[in-house]
Amino acid sequence: MDWKELLEENCVEELKELIQDDIQAGFLSNEEIQEDCIFYLEYNYPDDVEKVSKEDFFEIVLEYRSRFQNVGTQENYKKLDLAFDNMEKRGIVTEHFAGFTMEDGYDIVNEEIEERYKNGEKIIGCCFYITQDLMHVIHEDTTSLMFTFGNCFDKPTAEDVGKVIVEEFEKVGFVVEWNGSADKKIAILDFKWDKRYDS
Repeated sequence: MDWKELLEENCVEELKELIQDDIQAGFLSNEEIQEDCIFYLEYNYPDDVEKVSKEDFFEIVLEYRSRFQNVGTQENYKKLDLAFDNMEKRGIVTEHFAGFTMEDGYDIVNEEIEERYKNGEKIIGCCFYITQDLMHVIHEDTTSLMFTFGNCFDKPTAEDVGKVIVEEFEKVGFVVEWNGSADKKIAILDFKWDKRYDS
């Protein structure tokens, strides 16, 4: 029987969007997306958990992977990753896909900052984007990918860290928008997300 007939309509639509989003983001394996689906059911529709098996979800993910995975050279993602690598060399902790909310993102980078600081590394700040910001680009709500950033100590200031981030984005060829304020996210304009999952 079709899995979509086993679950209520809202649940089906939410799972379809979850799977498609995970695939188009390009960070998760089939097994990780499968676990995402099961966790989603357990949390939101606990009475339906037994209706679709783990194996069923794996087949569903494979089907959606063939339909929705990005193709091509990943040019934009590789440029972004290079800019992040260059920021790291300058003491800025970077994180792709850093949780769903700003709070998640700060928790993730702060843990990394604390660990590196203990190891004696020179850290001046952070730069990351969260799932919500990425999904706005994937869903074509906007063409700008937004980045949260900050400083670790009084000097350099958050504005100084922001200038380094803008410089590194522009070095790899991105068009950047930022008003110079610590309270304003940095945006890469006209950004098309092209990452695909590579095992």
